[in-house]
Amino acid sequence: MKPALSVIFFTVSSGAGLGLLFLLALARLFHATPPSTHWWWALLLAATLITLGLLSSTLHLANRKNAWRAFSRFRTSWLSREGVFAVALYPVTMLYAWTVNQQLRWLEMTLGVAVMILCLLILYCTAMIYACLKTVPRWRTWHTRLAYPLLGLMSGALLLTATMPPAAAPVAARMAVALLLLGAALKLAFFIRFADVSPDTPSVNDALNLGKDTTTGRANAKVRLLDVGHSHATFLTHEFGFELARQNASLLKIALFFFGFALPFILLALSPRLAAIASISSLLGLLVERWLFFAEAKHVVRLYHGLSMGEKQ
Repeated sequence: MKPALSVIFFTVSSGAGLGLLFLLALARLFHATPPSTHWWWALLLAATLITLGLLSSTLHLANRKNAWRAFSRFRTSWLSREGVFAVALYPVTMLYAWTVNQQLRWLEMTLGVAVMILCLLILYCTAMIYACLKTVPRWRTWHTRLAYPLLGLMSGALLLTATMPPAAAPVAARMAVALLLLGAALKLAFFIRFADVSPDTPSVNDALNLGKDTTTGRANAKVRLLDVGHSHATFLTHEFGFELARQNASLLKIALFFFGFALPFILLALSPRLAAIASISSLLGLLVERWLFFAEAKHVVRLYHGLSMGEKQ
């Protein structure tokens, strides 16, 4: 599928901000003393990343004045749930910050847990926007459900390490290292899963839902494409027929693992003071990861235009 830069920036930026906000609230559960200046600056950074991400997501809308309609399908749409929870996060976080400043400990802890739950809900809803799509087999896996929350927490942990005072940085660095290892393992498992043509790659018959005879196990009918129905590119082939050369994909995957996981791991292993560079490197790697997430995905509409659903290029 054609990658949308606004959505790529949105998921990486808001994911990092939500991960950082979650960890800031988690840290406050174990510290009754007033937070340091570093904590407040980190909170501002988290809010900025979340806001920039949400604003960038609107750039992908064809008719922005109808954006409000996304909030009207909470019961059936993961996109609607994401939007509602994202809007709810702002007043809850502002009230939480006020309780932290006023040292209202029990109310602070209650709202802190609420902030953490909302952060995870938003990350999970973002993942489910893609994981619920039967029309894109590559996305409809447990990898997608886990990747968005995990990579958000990973990038948030790196930012936390970079913004914390030197005394607290080593603890945050160890958490970031653990999340880096988990994130790398998850992406490796995802790429291995789709390294070859998937055995459950749908055919035209599957896409038409012709079904199978319960007694013989054979398809009720078989169809084959005689003509793609057009002589030039269309909107659907432009959006869903995006092709990524295998050589380019391999180079991008190397860049993803190097900048997204390996280099941040090495930098944190050398010193937590290098966390700022590690954070920038990881965010760049995650931008590549998210671009590949879209570029390598194949929508079943390709079948009606004579395009292959195979994973190899």
